[in-house]
Amino acid sequence: MTTPAPPTPTLTPELRRDIERWFARRGVPQLIEGYSSERAMDSRAAPLISLWLVVGTVKDWGTRPDWPMAWNVFGIAATIGWMAVAWTIFSRLRHRRVRLRPTTLDMFDIGAIALLPALPAALVDQNAYEAITATLGALSGIGAVYLVIGFGLIEIGRWAFERLWLQLVHLVELVARTLPLLVILVVFLLFGAEIWQVAHAMNVSELALVLLFLLLMAALFGVTAFRRELGQIQSELDRERILAGAAKTPAASLAAGVSPALVGAPSLSWLPRSNLTLLVVVPQLLQVAAVGLIVSAFLVVFAVLAIPGNVQALWIGAAPRVVVEFPLANEVRTISAELLIVSAVLGGIVGLYFSGLAISDPTYRSEQFDRDVAGVRELLAARAVYLDACDRVRVEAPAGR
Repeated sequence: MTTPAPPTPTLTPELRRDIERWFARRGVPQLIEGYSSERAMDSRAAPLISLWLVVGTVKDWGTRPDWPMAWNVFGIAATIGWMAVAWTIFSRLRHRRVRLRPTTLDMFDIGAIALLPALPAALVDQNAYEAITATLGALSGIGAVYLVIGFGLIEIGRWAFERLWLQLVHLVELVARTLPLLVILVVFLLFGAEIWQVAHAMNVSELALVLLFLLLMAALFGVTAFRRELGQIQSELDRERILAGAAKTPAASLAAGVSPALVGAPSLSWLPRSNLTLLVVVPQLLQVAAVGLIVSAFLVVFAVLAIPGNVQALWIGAAPRVVVEFPLANEVRTISAELLIVSAVLGGIVGLYFSGLAISDPTYRSEQFDRDVAGVRELLAARAVYLDACDRVRVEAPAGR
């Protein structure tokens, strides 16, 4: 008597929902089948677009700094009311049901939403130019919302911050172990008069641009390194590795029923590939920023103890821009804007060096970068099993009908 074969695992709606929620929580929504479709994207973006319009109204479009509070409250209410009425009329003209959360938004809808604050902004500021500014502001916000939604940046950021907080002590120990010689060199640079003169001539916007440039360079290091790793992962993921990698994921129950055609990882289009890249690079950049802040804080404390305010003035050639002054050891200690700028720039340089170290140094790479890459391998294995099950559901659906 033959034992009946066990039933082939199927992708039930509940299991599919669990797998897709797992992808979303891990910060890779682009691995979900159909996530980048217009309907899926728009239904998630609509609430954030509404929030952006409200924030823009409160901050700029419906208010004026020279108005009293009552007038500003009225301007906010009138602007929001106008946008609600205008959107209702626009939806009726297009023979659509008026919904607070539309399921689809085409280019005409996006254009209409961007134009909603134009008239109130022009009336409030009594300047036609403000209509163009408000439209561009609304349009840029809509673009940012789709970027955040499409690449799961909220989930990636939350996951990266949680992990950074848990590893903060370990990160300080790692900096103390791997960067002592560089920090000593940076301390010597702190005593150079030229860098203080440059800091004196630098404003906040210029400092932000310098730090942003250093962060973009660190991102470039991470993206370049991960692209090589991603290509290698895809080439190595055969059937056996896929089944082993999916064993600890919500897709594990589907592994027993994968089709014979599954011999490797499915190819990645640019959206899922970019999403996976952000998943690895964003935590790296947060750690780079944390290292920069740690080093900058160390330099500020060291400079306060070692460099009095009169010495700062001597190096700068002018009076420093004092932020805080306090007595210490019978002498006035000064935290100046120049000190903060010098410390921030030197800390950013150390952070940039650390970004390369995190990828190339075997000691640190095994602790961080390799673990992130292993997580990507698990995600791709689960995706392969999940997409295979989705394909089987589509093939079996006509037969079921």
